[in-house]
Amino acid sequence: MKSRFLIVIILLFVNPVVSAKTPTTTRDEKFALQITATTAHQEHSSQLGKLATDLEQLNKSFTIIIFFVAKLLAAFLSIVVIYRIILLIVNRPSQLVIDNFSNATGATNMDGVLPGLSQLARQRLIKEMNHVLERVKQHSTGDGLDTLRPADKLPLPQTTPDQRLTDLVASLQKFTPEQIDPAVQLLNVMFPPQGTKVSSILQSQGDDHHKLGITFEISDLQGNAASKLYTVWDSGENQSSYPDLKDRSRELLKPATRWLAIELSRREMITGASQFSSGSKRQTYQAKVYNFFGILNQTSGQTHGKFFYKLAVEDLKAAVAIDPHWHQPYENLAETYTLIARQETTKKSLNLYNQAIVNYNLAIERVKNDDIKYHIRVGKAIAQLLTGEESLIQKSKQEISQVESALDLTKKHNYRLLYYLACWYANAHGMGVMEQAQQKARRYLTYSLARETSPDFWRWANKDPDLATIREGLPELQTHLSTKLHKHPQISTFTGNEFRQPINEVMQQVNW
Repeated sequence: MKSRFLIVIILLFVNPVVSAKTPTTTRDEKFALQITATTAHQEHSSQLGKLATDLEQLNKSFTIIIFFVAKLLAAFLSIVVIYRIILLIVNRPSQLVIDNFSNATGATNMDGVLPGLSQLARQRLIKEMNHVLERVKQHSTGDGLDTLRPADKLPLPQTTPDQRLTDLVASLQKFTPEQIDPAVQLLNVMFPPQGTKVSSILQSQGDDHHKLGITFEISDLQGNAASKLYTVWDSGENQSSYPDLKDRSRELLKPATRWLAIELSRREMITGASQFSSGSKRQTYQAKVYNFFGILNQTSGQTHGKFFYKLAVEDLKAAVAIDPHWHQPYENLAETYTLIARQETTKKSLNLYNQAIVNYNLAIERVKNDDIKYHIRVGKAIAQLLTGEESLIQKSKQEISQVESALDLTKKHNYRLLYYLACWYANAHGMGVMEQAQQKARRYLTYSLARETSPDFWRWANKDPDLATIREGLPELQTHLSTKLHKHPQISTFTGNEFRQPINEVMQQVNW
């Protein structure tokens, strides 16, 4: 009973406390809760709006950055393109465009040969142009041509011109605004390719193709120089040796590419005269260029065909017309006439020899150096001797006698004078117009070989037609002389008896 009463008492005290702790919601509290929820929602919406604003600002900033980077990239690419254009304009190489051969012979069997012939022509042309370049370098020393500074590297012949600038301009036109399109197009007009273009045609004469020719048309890619058309014909003599057109056309390439190499080099050097502002300097330079190519054509006539002699005469006459007070073109012209005369009939040759004598006299009148004057006088004496006219032969002998009496030829280091004397006596021996001419010819020839040891000069002495009558034993003499000079190289600088004695020893070894 007491326990039950105790439980009731505890329940009475606990129940009010529990009731007091149970949450009850009043109207004010409900209103406060609504305000709190609204505020939370507004704060949430505000945060979302702020985030959206921030994202929009970020997007704008990113877009600005992208456009800025794009502009920088475009500016960089523009600078690169402009730099590339400037390089292509400034460093435009001088081009040599050689078209493939066209077949105008009428022989259809040549169509398949022409591609190979075109390539062979380019190959030979490189060789010939290198030969001309070497001759220019040799000749330029002390002769005024060194003002032209020939390039050490020649342009390689190609079939099409360099189109890099044209292709770049065409690409730019696709991206440039219409307003500046005309300016871009003007780049090709203002800066065309530099160099020369050569068109080549293979042709023949007669139904049996008895003469074969190669026609070259040379034109300037910029149009600054006049075009030139020239045909190199074979002599017709090769028809029996080379009856097949393919073989004859390949044989014709030798003189044809020599002519083309000379002509291309001449055009380049004549154009180089524009570097001189003074008219007199320009004329002097042009005269030297024509004189040089006259000599080159003259030497080519002895190895590549007689038509080169005609070209030599044209060049040398041009040199005379430009600078009539210079002795050298007259001398070279006289020598060329002498070379042509030897291959003509008696009547024609006499006229040519007389023209040579006239030009030798003109050269003698203008030359100032005594050493040069002496060898010009000997050249004149050779022309007089070869005429076969008795009166001129006597004048020739007198000229040689005067030269010999005026000089101690063991003291002359001018090998050219010694060589000319050897040629005069060799011709006199062949014509039988003077006693002991052979012995004197051999002595002067040995003197000249000792003074000038150039391999080219020694080789030419073995095939010079002037020396044909005294050449027997010459290779053996050259062997002994070469051995002597190798052991005692100072001999070539000796004079008088010091020079004469070792030379006589060599000549005695070969019974000269």
